[in-house]
Amino acid sequence: VRVLKRPPVTTAIATTLLILLPQNADPDARVAEALRDAGLTPESARFDPTLLRFFETGEFTSPMYDACSESPWRTPAFARQVVEQLAAQAGAPSEHIGTLARPLGIAMRRSLLGNPIAPLETEARTPGALDRALRKLADAKVLGGDLPSTSRVPGSVQAAAALVLLTAERSLQFHKLAFSRLGNLEPVYRHFGLPLDGEDSAGWAMRRSYFSSTDVSYLLAGAFDLALAAQRASEWIADVPMNQSFEWSVGTIWGKIALSGGSDSEYGPEPFFLILDTGGHDTYLLTPSNRSPSNWASIVVDGFGNDKSLSAGSLESTPIAEYSGRKSNSSVPGPGGALLGYSILIDNGGSDLYRSHLPGLGSATLGVSVLLDKFGDDTFDAYQDSLGYGMFGIGIVEDLAGSDLYSGFLQTQGCGQTFGVGCLLDRGGNDRYFANDQVIDFPSAQSAQHNVSMSQGVGNGRRADYLDGHSIAGGFGLLADLAGDDTYSCGVFGQGVGYWQGVGVLWDGAGNDKYSGQWYAQGASAHFAIGLLADLSGNDEYVAPMNMAQGAGHDFSVGILIDFQGNDSYLAPNLSLGAGNANGIGWLCELGGDDRYVSKGLTLGKAAEAPVSGLRSRALTLGLFMDLGGKDSYPPESTWARDGRKEVNWTGRREPPSEAQVGVFWDLAGP
Repeated sequence: VRVLKRPPVTTAIATTLLILLPQNADPDARVAEALRDAGLTPESARFDPTLLRFFETGEFTSPMYDACSESPWRTPAFARQVVEQLAAQAGAPSEHIGTLARPLGIAMRRSLLGNPIAPLETEARTPGALDRALRKLADAKVLGGDLPSTSRVPGSVQAAAALVLLTAERSLQFHKLAFSRLGNLEPVYRHFGLPLDGEDSAGWAMRRSYFSSTDVSYLLAGAFDLALAAQRASEWIADVPMNQSFEWSVGTIWGKIALSGGSDSEYGPEPFFLILDTGGHDTYLLTPSNRSPSNWASIVVDGFGNDKSLSAGSLESTPIAEYSGRKSNSSVPGPGGALLGYSILIDNGGSDLYRSHLPGLGSATLGVSVLLDKFGDDTFDAYQDSLGYGMFGIGIVEDLAGSDLYSGFLQTQGCGQTFGVGCLLDRGGNDRYFANDQVIDFPSAQSAQHNVSMSQGVGNGRRADYLDGHSIAGGFGLLADLAGDDTYSCGVFGQGVGYWQGVGVLWDGAGNDKYSGQWYAQGASAHFAIGLLADLSGNDEYVAPMNMAQGAGHDFSVGILIDFQGNDSYLAPNLSLGAGNANGIGWLCELGGDDRYVSKGLTLGKAAEAPVSGLRSRALTLGLFMDLGGKDSYPPESTWARDGRKEVNWTGRREPPSEAQVGVFWDLAGP
């Protein structure tokens, strides 16, 4: 057995808060001054709720959406609060679950009065705790037959396994309460295990009934305890020498339990309930994932080594974009995927490969999925509904350190579907985020030459006003990268966007970053939605050549791009840089730096026309451009856009101004 090298312990991951919002940089504080000459205030420059009642439809809206829609200028503050809480909880996905429950309107603070599993931790550390926990499972008919001896399993691993098993008993009770109104879960699992066409009204009716019968609060409570137990387990097994060899396993009706270390192990594809592996370059096939309703929880805690988590064996050497089986007609979960349950994957270190053509890698549907990678330069390669994806649940990917690659096609890298949260949180390193726009598997309605991405911080709902009338609201999608020189690329819909009552946020901290998208990108939104891209510092580059980007809102939606510091460049299309269209609000705010803007069409604080009759003629359309300092460069044909100038661009002037179509350009020239 070769000896593996343990990565150095670092405290840098706990100090990433330093790159959060610069002091004295509250963009909403200057909005009132910018809007004044247009006769508007932050209170009047919003969508009239009495008019929205005639247009906005959708079930399962979230408080996050309601708050941002009612008070759009506070959207950056709402997003900031979530990111700051997450940033303060380094390596604690259990606490992330509580933080991300709040945008769904769920007050779930299991640790308010202290550690809720503290008594179980004490019990797990007593001699013989694992054997007692196993006998208890045997008495409950969860496992049968003779129990293999645990004498060769290191004491800290025994304690870690005992803690997870003891915690599972309570989490299972919460899980049962969450789905008690659904009865038999087998048909529910089969329903969500296959893709659902948007025009399948009967299928969507069934899905809506399943949603209505699920209690997400219970679901999250069970996930919190189990994730906390897995976190503790990852700490406890870290002291086992990486070359200490042992192997132990037993079967249960929940899935297999395996404890191992000191070798390169292979796990799967059979269902697993718990794997604790202390060292080795290991391979996990379809693990952890809920392979059936009885496999209600699947947990992997891996020590140190360069590991692989795959949905198919051939993906070890084949990227998803080149994999012929990527279009599998299946939505059963892949590794790191939760369906009607919990999936938890914690990796203590190594440069790892995560690759799944099935929904996985921090993907949750009617469940909670957590993927925590602590150290290494990692590759995350997925197809769709992955890498921080949630639908009626929460999917989380957190990476503490390393320069990583994230790639996917559709609804990846922080995507919130109906009453769900998808969160990708990367704390450091020069990372690359790639929503594939070269292999066209999902041609968009806007341009068949580009994929619809719905990735990199997106809230996405189901639009059904032209189908069966049962539209379903999107959730909350968040991609937060706290430090590093990062690169983001996508096709249509990506990089802080919202669609149909969804809220999408891309929040980037320190670093010189590059953003490339096509249409509905970089702080854009459509159809009663909210999109925000916030970049806190660095000399950044924004490129979006096609349409609706960089602070653009369409159809009662809000699109915002805020850049706090640095000398930045913008290559922008029509409807951009603070542009409103069809009763939308677009806002671009640059707080400092010498910036360069290249754009065309309705841009730089402009608003499109609205219908001359009907209710829409009484609804606000607004574009707001604000540059609060620096020597800036503007397109010569945009004659209203110059350093030190304020210009109100009326498209349709009405009284009161809250019913007008108007754009505001405001540049405060700096030294």
